Amino acid sequence: MEALAPQDLIRKAIIEVAQLRENELLIVIEAVENLKKQRARPNRELAKEIVARAKARAEETRNLPRAELMKKFSDTLEAIRADAIANGTAIEGELEGD
Repeated sequence: MEALAPQDLIRKAIIEVAQLRENELLIVIEAVENLKKQRARPNRELAKEIVARAKARAEETRNLPRAELMKKFSDTLEAIRADAIANGTAIEGELEGD
């Protein structure tokens, strides 16, 4: 599909939709409604996935000693911080200890 300017894209969409039969228009309306719902909650599925992974990880580490968990947590934070520094998105300052 060729890249169109926003106004040309709207014009093309209107022309295409205007030529559809009634039952096809109902499909278009349903698709638009689905897009609106997705736009309203775009991260809902991602959030569910993150929570599920966090719960699974918590279950995996539930029997580890606290000191080992804190070490893993600290190492993870340091890796995230190093990545942020490398990407230029780090916030200056020190992390406070436990």
